[in-house]
Amino acid sequence: MISHALNLLATPRTPEELARALGLSLEATLLLLQQLEHKGYVVPLTCSTSCRLCAFRNLCPGPGKVYWVRRTQPRNQGETP
Repeated sequence: MISHALNLLATPRTPEELARALGLSLEATLLLLQQLEHKGYVVPLTCSTSCRLCAFRNLCPGPGKVYWVRRTQPRNQGETP
């Protein structure tokens, strides 16, 4: 499941989108994202620009949503998911 989640996160996704794709509850998905972030495999993409000015403007559902994306290289390269 972790490999599948990382494959899905090659494209930025909200926790809700990831939960649906994995067939998990939102709570379980948030826990998974927290663990993957702690291990350095994913990062949240929080909004830091004015709406409709960033590269994700066509994907963004609006302010307050956080997308998650897989890192191109894990922070801790000695570990495997």
